[in-house]
Amino acid sequence: MKWRYRTLPESAELCSCLQDLGLSPLIAAGLQARGLTAPALLERFFRTDLADLVSPADFGEEMAKAIARLRRAFEAKEHIVVLGDYDVDGTSGTALIQGVLQRLCGHYGFTSEVMLSDRFTEGYGLNDRNIGRLMSMRPRLVITVDCGVSSGAEIARLKSAGIDVIITDHHGLKGDYPAAAVAVVHPGLSAKAGLPAISGCSVAWQLMRGLWEHNGKRSPDWLLRDELDLVALGAVCDIMPLNDPANRYFVRHGMKLIEQGRRTAFQVMREAGGWRNVNTYTLGFVIGPRINAAGRMNRDGGAEPVVEWLLSTDPQRCAAIARQLEQFNNDRRREQDESVQTGLLQLATAPQPEAYHRLSVVQGNFHEGVVGIVAAKLAEKFYQPAFVLAATEETERTGIWRGSARSIPTVDLFHLMERHQQHLVQWGGHAMAAGLSIERDKMLPFFRAIDAELAVLPADSWEKVRFVDGHLTESALDKRFFDSLAALEPHGEKFPPFVWEIAGTVTRGRVIDRPGNPKAGQLRVGGREFPFIMWENADQLEFEQTRTFFGAWEYNEYQRSMQFRAMGVQ
Repeated sequence: MKWRYRTLPESAELCSCLQDLGLSPLIAAGLQARGLTAPALLERFFRTDLADLVSPADFGEEMAKAIARLRRAFEAKEHIVVLGDYDVDGTSGTALIQGVLQRLCGHYGFTSEVMLSDRFTEGYGLNDRNIGRLMSMRPRLVITVDCGVSSGAEIARLKSAGIDVIITDHHGLKGDYPAAAVAVVHPGLSAKAGLPAISGCSVAWQLMRGLWEHNGKRSPDWLLRDELDLVALGAVCDIMPLNDPANRYFVRHGMKLIEQGRRTAFQVMREAGGWRNVNTYTLGFVIGPRINAAGRMNRDGGAEPVVEWLLSTDPQRCAAIARQLEQFNNDRRREQDESVQTGLLQLATAPQPEAYHRLSVVQGNFHEGVVGIVAAKLAEKFYQPAFVLAATEETERTGIWRGSARSIPTVDLFHLMERHQQHLVQWGGHAMAAGLSIERDKMLPFFRAIDAELAVLPADSWEKVRFVDGHLTESALDKRFFDSLAALEPHGEKFPPFVWEIAGTVTRGRVIDRPGNPKAGQLRVGGREFPFIMWENADQLEFEQTRTFFGAWEYNEYQRSMQFRAMGVQ
């Protein structure tokens, strides 16, 4: 781990703007480093309103075609199927669209139902393994959520059968998008230049807004505001950039809705878990994993109970499904821990030529539901891209393995795989995460080609660096500073918590009986004391010694005060 100080020149213009906003100039360098380099950007970042967001009109002609086709479906009383991915982003977006359609179907007389692909028997998105099941539901119109841009052949087949498809997706576009689709609502095909990266659930929300706004009406408040809990969940769990004002708006307002208990599903989960405040950790590490666990572990129904859970207003039914999700998550944890250990052992004993220089590759009888998590753990541990391939029921028959990959910030996984896609049966994803299917005899040439590209990257690509946003003294720790930290929330992708250097002494506290033996106490800075905890590198901490710490401030809800979470010490 390297600690690197921000070297950006101080901007008097930004400091003046922060002063006008009532915020501390100490946060100016960190904001610049996170892409907020001009007063206009700061104004929008801190004062974004609904009117400033991306609108359905920004998606151009594709949105217009999608809305026109939906209107025809309503008027003709057609049967609509909402086809979603099985992860958090897909299930939340599917629930959002289905919830809107349920509100409208009584007036128009059309019908709608949900289909989520089964991870184990069908795989991701619309494909040749689940198209038969979809067609058996006899839709006249299909709306995809968080999938579809890679399903050109299947969409053409549906069109030939008289079934129209509207795609809503945000995954990387691999050349041409499916020409047989009625419309492709996708931020990459926007009529507005520079549209930010948004989640699949956010794209679904924009389509539903378009039902009103494309015709010059205002969307109802229940859509504009009450559905943002789902949009927030998709944004955080699908790792959308939170230095973008639109994603920031979604997440801030969505977290408030969850905290208020506006959706029965979240309220019963909150009561069972005893949460107090709701933050991005709650979305990404409490709610998200439990939703994902259904798609990962449930071999009898996959993730479809999640959509029912998100839409139900029956507390007893929601509580029953929440207990199921909790059990799936416990099963996932056990499977994940075993698989990580298996992967580490395989890497430690991997014979040539399968030991790559800048790549971690493991394969075997891994549980298909946890390969993405295992890949993430390996990528984090070795700080290089990791691929985890699982043998499925079809592997022995076809020789095809399915798996997941995770990357590090300096390696764009999507473009890397795109350059060598000739070796793959199927693939898709983002810069940091991807899924793939590959034939056994194509593995070696594919991974050798990937590894060869990685081997020529600059040496600093493989250095884990944490940037320090500023130096703090006792006099800096005033009310305006801590109010400014609160104004920076929420933190997440491309907008991590600000890291500070501060000198002080940790008074003798306790060593917590947890993996890694974290330490807690009180940080004394001059004449003031603050709660202190150190999880990472805690073995380097000595109580009662004046040291320089690197870390972030966070709210300790149990002590009802700001706490310093140290990440390093020197």
